[in-house]
Amino acid sequence: MRLHRGVTTTLLTFALAMASALPAVAQTKKVTIGGRPTPGQAVRLNIVQDADLNMKPAQAAAGSPMGPMHLKATTTTVVGQKVGTPDAKGLLQVDMTYEDISQTVSVNDQPAPPEAAEAATKIKGKTLSMTLDANGEVIDVVSPPDFPMPAEMMRDMLRQALGLMARQEMSVGETVSAPFAMAMPLPMPGDPPQIKGELKSTLTGVTGPAGGETAALEQVVTAGVDSTMPGPGGSGDITIKMQVTGRGTSDWDVKGALVKASKMTTNISGTFTIPGVGAMELTGTTIVSLDRVP
Repeated sequence: MRLHRGVTTTLLTFALAMASALPAVAQTKKVTIGGRPTPGQAVRLNIVQDADLNMKPAQAAAGSPMGPMHLKATTTTVVGQKVGTPDAKGLLQVDMTYEDISQTVSVNDQPAPPEAAEAATKIKGKTLSMTLDANGEVIDVVSPPDFPMPAEMMRDMLRQALGLMARQEMSVGETVSAPFAMAMPLPMPGDPPQIKGELKSTLTGVTGPAGGETAALEQVVTAGVDSTMPGPGGSGDITIKMQVTGRGTSDWDVKGALVKASKMTTNISGTFTIPGVGAMELTGTTIVSLDRVP
């Protein structure tokens, strides 16, 4: 049962991380986009994340406690974003405070044990601080000591979630491609494996008056990981082969250089081979909706 709960928690953390990472990147009519957010802003976001994941043995190890598992989770988060002002070196601080978070989880159509949602509930009330350079690159992330994810992992997630990218101009109908990379949130020592791929964004329209434009984007992400890492306690190697594909839309605040709204549906498929458990097939879908709130 302990292993079952550990795997459940890992799946939830993975879904939460992917959901946070995939909703937003942006470009825009010949309008300038990218770079760092406009200083002095304060916005609040409501994020709803639905995960529906299935895991079943592909090749079970002798005595393995794992059977088929169907995990469903809905996580609702309210996040406050506060953009500071540049310092003498041109560095800009962006604070993200997780004002509220709630989560419902079921495993095989039964309520999950409380510890399955611990990673999410521990985020409530916490503030992450990012430092951006003049080009909008995230050069540092500071998190509270008890934050359930390491700062390095959060840097990848926040870069994607905020749509941070190099400053550029786009025309309606233009498509741009950008590398996608994110560390997998696995509770293991050492460097986590990287999900890598490509994110394509197509500008489909620009609305609003001058100085208040909103850019509409269609986005497609394709990424994967094929990695081997040591298991806990020298028990053997963990191998991970995973493919992630997603498609969605995003509304981008051109002046503020932040996401206003987005929705992304992501399909996940692959295998985990875990010492003492065997090979497990993982398939599923996450749907993430993001909107600004007062």
